Amino acid sequence: MKYAFLFVSVLFLSSCSTDGLVPCDGEGPSGELCREYRYFNGSPEGYVEFEHAGDSLLISRIFDDQHRLQKTVKQWFEDGRTSVIAEQYPDADTKVQTWNYNQMDSLETIVYGANDSSLFVMYENGKRRRESYFEGDSLQRYFIYRYFQDDGNLYRIYHYNSEDSLLAYRSFEYFFSTGQTRVSFYTSSNDLIGRKVFRFSQNGLISSTEFTDSTATVTAHSEYIYDASQHLTEKSQTNSDGTYRSVFLYY
Repeated sequence: MKYAFLFVSVLFLSSCSTDGLVPCDGEGPSGELCREYRYFNGSPEGYVEFEHAGDSLLISRIFDDQHRLQKTVKQWFEDGRTSVIAEQYPDADTKVQTWNYNQMDSLETIVYGANDSSLFVMYENGKRRRESYFEGDSLQRYFIYRYFQDDGNLYRIYHYNSEDSLLAYRSFEYFFSTGQTRVSFYTSSNDLIGRKVFRFSQNGLISSTEFTDSTATVTAHSEYIYDASQHLTEKSQTNSDGTYRSVFLYY
């Protein structure tokens, strides 16, 4: 879970060579992230520098292509689990998330700010069953998880509003012979919105993703590249806007 927030927030950027990139200085822990360079259609968009303070704190400093600090993200850990995330901006208030866990070490709540909003997670038989999102004490929306009975894999996620009306749902299909997982997105009236296909390597790492709309037209495609140690070194996404790419360096 250590890099869950990090990779959710990363932009997926365009093609360039790693030649000329400033290498890690060797002062960080071996094998940990040092720097991420971001590109759009081949042009630099900025970079992220990572500082590791033991196993308890990861600091990510995000700069634009003119080396100006845009945001600092501090992520604290306890027993290897995220406990607090603080997003600090040069000219704006800091945003804080507090993560809490149940007795089974599974995520139970995320509180945003001073309880301005929150996420509550419920489990059944050790599996995530419901996610509820609140603003203050007011329920805004929730998600219900369903699983296949034979193998326990995730089958469907339903999205409801605060009045229990179904808004949309996602269905999951697993093709073990080809190493693929397909997620199909539907409206509440069962109309297909689009599909996202995940392809995995023999090591179980994501190798590519592809999104198609309701007409089966490809609208986005992503590629993932790893080194011999299975560290993600490059990630790119091409869509209607252009091609985004990130290059990752490690200590």
